[in-house]
Amino acid sequence: MPDDDILTVAQVAAQFSVTRQTVRSWIDSGKLKAGRVGKAYSILRGDVYAMIETAAVQRRSADPELWGERASELALASAPREPAGMWESGDSVTALVPPRSG
Repeated sequence: MPDDDILTVAQVAAQFSVTRQTVRSWIDSGKLKAGRVGKAYSILRGDVYAMIETAAVQRRSADPELWGERASELALASAPREPAGMWESGDSVTALVPPRSG
């Protein structure tokens, strides 16, 4: 698909699974370039790609130290604990096991 394909607001909204109002907000805020033809907007496919690339660059350039610190916190929090450590911390699974009958 060539970058000079002309898309409508509805087509862009469908592609991103957002509402048409969201696409119009992107246009109004300058995130997405568009031209007007009467009351309708015309959007070049290349401008959609440019918006995606800009968002990706901004995401990559977010404070890496913040993300690095948060990532290490998440890694520690999600690390599997050994069964012995589970019992030492006071966690109890016995309440989930029904008593044996008979």
